[in-house]
Amino acid sequence: MKTPEAKLKETLLQLGQDRPLLAGSLSRVERTDKQGRTTVYHLLTFKEAGRTRSVYVPKGMLKEVERWTHNYRRIKGLLAEASMLSIDVIRRHVPEERAAAASRRDRTSGR
Repeated sequence: MKTPEAKLKETLLQLGQDRPLLAGSLSRVERTDKQGRTTVYHLLTFKEAGRTRSVYVPKGMLKEVERWTHNYRRIKGLLAEASMLSIDVIRRHVPEERAAAASRRDRTSGR
């Protein structure tokens, strides 16, 4: 049976990515107890099956998880841009076809 790390690598390769990505946001939480001591920790918040979930992020993984969320936002932006460019290709198709047909008509009619 494959480990989660091995499955992650396999999935990233299918996406053409060499760096992990993570949909979610990091939150810094400060909690003060009855004695006045403040504890600081970080939570990763994400959606799962339509519900908001939170997971504690260990201090040793904080920078790594920040990179993962940043990489997700970068990929998400690139996907949105690629999608809009694809829509532009679709929108330009008919006018370009009409122009090409008009050009062919002009050549064959001797104008």
